[in-house]
Amino acid sequence: MRRLVAVASVLALVGCGGLRDMFTAHTDAVAVVGGRELEAGRVAELFVGSRGLAVQSDVMTRFVHLWVNYVLFADRVLAGDSLIDSAAVLAANWPAVHQILIGRFHDQVVGQRTALDSAHLDSAYGAGELRLIRHILIRADTGMSASQIEAKRRQAERLRTQAVGGGWERANQSNEDPNAKAQSGTVGVIGRGETVQPFDAAAFALGPGELAPVTETPFGFHVIRRPALGEVREQFRLGVEQRLVARLDSAYLADLPQRLHLKVRSSAAATVREVARDPMEARQSRRVLASFDGGRFTAGDLARWFDLLPARAAQQIPAATDDDLKNFVQALARNAMLLAETRTAGVALTSEELGRLRADVSMQVLELKTALRLDSLSTEDTAAGRPRKELVAAKVDAYLGRIAEDPQSLVPVPLPLADHLREGAAWRVYPAGLQRAFEMARSQRAALDSAAGRTAPEGRR
Repeated sequence: MRRLVAVASVLALVGCGGLRDMFTAHTDAVAVVGGRELEAGRVAELFVGSRGLAVQSDVMTRFVHLWVNYVLFADRVLAGDSLIDSAAVLAANWPAVHQILIGRFHDQVVGQRTALDSAHLDSAYGAGELRLIRHILIRADTGMSASQIEAKRRQAERLRTQAVGGGWERANQSNEDPNAKAQSGTVGVIGRGETVQPFDAAAFALGPGELAPVTETPFGFHVIRRPALGEVREQFRLGVEQRLVARLDSAYLADLPQRLHLKVRSSAAATVREVARDPMEARQSRRVLASFDGGRFTAGDLARWFDLLPARAAQQIPAATDDDLKNFVQALARNAMLLAETRTAGVALTSEELGRLRADVSMQVLELKTALRLDSLSTEDTAAGRPRKELVAAKVDAYLGRIAEDPQSLVPVPLPLADHLREGAAWRVYPAGLQRAFEMARSQRAALDSAAGRTAPEGRR
């Protein structure tokens, strides 16, 4: 779920490559990382010679960002950085970290307030406003003939007779509601008005342990039973507690924006549309979409959320109204507010949780080192003492060549880890250089296809 102005814009440019970047179009350099340049000609060469890389602007942009990530990764690894320090581990696993911390905070704030003792449970069951109901469904619909529907009704009546005689579990074997059948017919804990009217009326007319007459709904014929509390005490307790948790969750989340003074910027909708067009470009943006006591939600945060949201979320943004997009920002900002609440409450990962996350990152690092062949420096390399800058460039360029030959060999730097590597590093992608590389590749590919007397397939143009 980017552009800074005036002085802020100048500072951002200085941070990513110096004031000289303001006065040159960079039509030859596609990207630069710490003094290493990726030239437009090299990108075009890789695409023209590739069997699997389509000469398309978006594909080339992603390819160049891969280069940035690989260079940053290789440089850190060859400098001796294991990338499994706590800061790297937390950054590379931020979705899991957020889920763990917010879940623990939720248990502290809400879970302890919803536990029911025996007396409260008896009272809740006796009041009858919430009921644990079981049913056996025999499906029938309007597409059936009158005789077929009558046969279904008679089947339900036979099952009810069987259940009255103490054979509920045996009757349940004929249940045509698979979810309920797997739980002895349990629908769950329901409140008044939450099911279709005939079912609701029958369920809330029952006393403990009673069976309703066969009840017809649009789904078919139901044998409905309200078990006595002694049969379902634990199920009923869990169901009621879950409803209380949901109610408290809803109240807590509804109150959160007001309590933390959430303010969504008037420019938020326009910024969301901008981020949706190019999430990669926005990943390091600190442009504020919303602020609240103790934190803020930025365009960079939104860009990273797009990794987790369904693809259709980004596709729906261009047609969404400004109000829809502001509500979208507010919904995502709630996660940032909850995270701020966890910090205030002192919620933290356990050493075991941090250890598991560190092991995950260690596996990612090992896989990338293997793909880039960073553990196989030649004897000549080490003996000659080649500068790290040169080694990094050679390793990354060789890997890009292998990807161009076989895109299936791609092992990307996971985006959360890439974000951590980019934070504070000197890197930049030049749109003018990208356009130059794209035009060169398209022209060269067209020339090759023309010389071969063929029309390039759509994906290779």
